[in-house]
Amino acid sequence: MEKQNFWNDAAKCGAIIGAILAVSMVLETMMTLSGSMKYYALMTVEWIGVVVLHYYLLHRFTRNRSKLYSAEEGFSFGQGYLFVLAVSAFAGVIVGGVQYIYLHLIMGYSNYTSRLVEALTDMMALGGGVPASMESVMAQSLEQIQTAPAPSVLATVWGGIWVSLLFGAVFGLIIAGVLSRAPRPFDTQAGE
Repeated sequence: MEKQNFWNDAAKCGAIIGAILAVSMVLETMMTLSGSMKYYALMTVEWIGVVVLHYYLLHRFTRNRSKLYSAEEGFSFGQGYLFVLAVSAFAGVIVGGVQYIYLHLIMGYSNYTSRLVEALTDMMALGGGVPASMESVMAQSLEQIQTAPAPSVLATVWGGIWVSLLFGAVFGLIIAGVLSRAPRPFDTQAGE
């Protein structure tokens, strides 16, 4: 990392986080479509693990970025927050792109929606069904899922970016607050 290569560093770090989040998204989609309760429990554990790993990597990459600045320069909250958001945006582009490729090109969006409706129906049946007063609402909701038009590439990628930026905004507040340090222009290293 170099101070002058802000966008290159953000893109490299974002690519690493984006690849991890993209694999997580594919695994979570597969577990959701399975309709099995044991996979839902596993998905919860996986999600918590990915959130912790996501935070750790953002913290580590931002800490490495802050080390590029000397004690005389300091590392402001804004510098840390901007770096976290830039990394998150790059990661979101990767997640959105992989999500589009997986759901639209590999799986097929109509196949995805029909399998999702099937998984939801199976889960409701395992839970004892829905009350009679909710049957029409549930049937309408499932029909809307099946008849909804497939989102465009741009909508899918923007969705990935916004979700990553949301996590980055929350995590960034903590990370930038912890790693920021005021400039100390008169602080000497060797006690000169």
